[in-house]
Amino acid sequence: MHTLRAVESADDLRAMHDIRLATLFTPERHPGIVYDQNHPLDLDPANTRFLLWWDNRAIGVVRLDRRGSGEGVVRLVAIVPEVQRGGHGRALMGLVEDEARRRGMRKLMLNAHKSATGFYERLGWSNEVWDDAERTSMADHSVQMTKVLG
Repeated sequence: MHTLRAVESADDLRAMHDIRLATLFTPERHPGIVYDQNHPLDLDPANTRFLLWWDNRAIGVVRLDRRGSGEGVVRLVAIVPEVQRGGHGRALMGLVEDEARRRGMRKLMLNAHKSATGFYERLGWSNEVWDDAERTSMADHSVQMTKVLG
């Protein structure tokens, strides 16, 4: 069974950083980008970092950022490589959507890596530019997508 828990302890932080470094901030995926373990957006109280747990092991990460009234941005989604393609990403997204609903969010947005757009489309996400300034700066390698929560 999968569970989603907010990052709280030093062990949680270490697991989160390890997963991000192994999946999101590799030289192949983001050449020249240096991962900042103390990025201000990670420390913003409007944003919550989560670990996905399965079989008593942290296997995934996601951050949920509040954006305005009733909206949220899903960021830094990753599953550890050795268990990818096992339904864990689908479970992670379902749990983060449940968390967003609990927080009163009615619409979610994300910047999807181009290779992941099919995955998100199968989960009901649509291609939609939601922040042109972000799209043309820090997310220029991504496809912006949205999902209205039911």
